[in-house]
Amino acid sequence: MVMRYVLERQCRLVITDGEATLEWPGGPLRITTLAPGQARVLEMLATGPAERDLLAAAAESDGQTSAAWLHMTLDRLVDLGLVTRIVGDPAVVAVTVIGVGSRAPVGELAGTAAIRLDPFAYLHSIAGVLTLESPRSCCRVELLEAGAAALIAVLAAGTTPAAAAAAVPRWDAVTIFDLLGILHAESLISVAAEAQDELSEWSFHDALFHSRSRTGRHSAPYGATYSRAIERPPLPAVKPRPDGPVTELATVDVDIAAHTDPPFGRVLEDRQSWRMPGPRALDAAQLGEFLFRSARVRGRIATEHEEVSNRPYPGGGADYELEIYVLVNRVTGLDRGLYWYDPLMHVLVRLSQWSPTVGRLAADVANKTGVNLIPDAALLITARMLRLTYKYESIPYAIALKDVGSLYGTWYLTATAMGLAPCAIGGGDSELLSAVTGIAPFEEPRIGEFILNTQNSAEIRGPLPPARVNRPARSQT
Repeated sequence: MVMRYVLERQCRLVITDGEATLEWPGGPLRITTLAPGQARVLEMLATGPAERDLLAAAAESDGQTSAAWLHMTLDRLVDLGLVTRIVGDPAVVAVTVIGVGSRAPVGELAGTAAIRLDPFAYLHSIAGVLTLESPRSCCRVELLEAGAAALIAVLAAGTTPAAAAAAVPRWDAVTIFDLLGILHAESLISVAAEAQDELSEWSFHDALFHSRSRTGRHSAPYGATYSRAIERPPLPAVKPRPDGPVTELATVDVDIAAHTDPPFGRVLEDRQSWRMPGPRALDAAQLGEFLFRSARVRGRIATEHEEVSNRPYPGGGADYELEIYVLVNRVTGLDRGLYWYDPLMHVLVRLSQWSPTVGRLAADVANKTGVNLIPDAALLITARMLRLTYKYESIPYAIALKDVGSLYGTWYLTATAMGLAPCAIGGGDSELLSAVTGIAPFEEPRIGEFILNTQNSAEIRGPLPPARVNRPARSQT
């Protein structure tokens, strides 16, 4: 098999006085005390030479001992993702390391071994090139020739290396066997006899989301890069108010509330999830106080890049992308229907009266509570994703989910301090909310649900048994 090595486009090589410096996003990498042939080898990487040509160039100047240095250096550059391996002549695939996660050693593939494409592997297009990746793998494989896609299709159904070689008759068997060895080593194909690993009970989407929203297993830009700043302005810190009837909400003096609320320790101890509506309806004053204490805009600040805000609950980067829609079913002083909460002016804007679609939305929430009862009020949380994608790469959705968790915690404690009955819900139908608001599902996806009622005595939790503490035994003297 012909194997070629080429320096990644994001890397720049500078050689001066027997020292090479590779400039790349991960920081400069220096290779010192270079012999003439070694410097020549590094320069050749810009054009993607075959391994045999690199060996010949190094040996011509530095002798046969250069082979060990070459392989050691190439392995290091490949593992760092600075050099891509190109398999075949003409090229059939390009293999690039994109992460530094652990890679378990694997044995040689037998020709009769039962092999299959890894169940976590997936194909997608990157810059017009069909690309194979997997959250289990730290590599990206670009399919540069149609036969490579045919081979992947055969592997998806399950085959043997010998049978796979027949799937692409125009390729020589050595190229296919060597390529299968690479895919196996990089955890993109698996052998039936191999033991299951820690991912065996993960779902595909959970594994992919985890691997791509943390560093270590990909090379995509990460964090606050403001990559969209050259394309568009940021979304405003507060969403513009939509059209609709406006209802002003009650406020509260937070200083007085701080003295009249139960002690924080008592609030923590009494916190529980309440799923059943109470005998008495929630009222608009309670809902207003709840939202004022937990979700209003306390102030806005202009930064170098965008306007941010300050609110009672924590928000990643102070971007506060979350929006709150209030589904009112039984709230004294408010008509039934769907409302949007304006956190700046502390008002509710009615978007829809109760309708068949709003009714299905309410039934969907009720179904997720476990008691199948429509709550007095359901707070539906969406995320203005463009607020986050303007600033962040790789992590916008992960940030939004973390912010939902922060808001849940704030709501639980606020409701408990007020003597209300809160409960976070585990999921919901995003499409139903979009059908009512008319907002595209991925423009402002629904990512959280929380219900609010008055307390029902049937759900009051009894006293908990005291915590059991394991203390070390006293020594006998």
